[in-house]
Amino acid sequence: MKPNIKFILLLFTVLFYTNSYAQKTLELKNSNLEGVSPEGKFWWWNNVTRKGADATFSVEDFDTNPGSQRALKVETHQLGEKGYHLSSQFNQKFKGKVGDAVTIIFHAKNKGGKGKMKVVIQSDVQGSYQGKDFILTEDWTKYSHTFSLKSDSSNQAIRFWYMTQGTEFYLDDVSISK
Repeated sequence: MKPNIKFILLLFTVLFYTNSYAQKTLELKNSNLEGVSPEGKFWWWNNVTRKGADATFSVEDFDTNPGSQRALKVETHQLGEKGYHLSSQFNQKFKGKVGDAVTIIFHAKNKGGKGKMKVVIQSDVQGSYQGKDFILTEDWTKYSHTFSLKSDSSNQAIRFWYMTQGTEFYLDDVSISK
């Protein structure tokens, strides 16, 4: 009887630690770009053009990542003075601590290929900015990058910067795990 109790305790201990240290997808509102407001915009996304940047942001419901119904389409006409002057931001913030590993996974493509997109993670703490450049293909491709957070904050946020002028970017199925 005693060996069974030890085995059960060992099993619960292993399950507890496995669950505690496993990477979890954050439950964020509509980070997969499926819900659209009555005005035809994505509920939880904010698109930014400033300091000379110009782009057309729209909901794409035909050319989407397989299995998806909608994607964000960005036609870049003019880049701004800085990379962040033409971007899309997921508006739901999340909590993180210094050293937390946060993985951002997204599907994207670029008309004609070779368009440059940057994924950025940043909080309200000065010096927390981190970015990773991606050169996109002309076919839907899964991209990912893991960041190690530089700040303790409940206002961690992700953005996508569009770094190539005169082209079309498509973004879909975004997930954030930590």
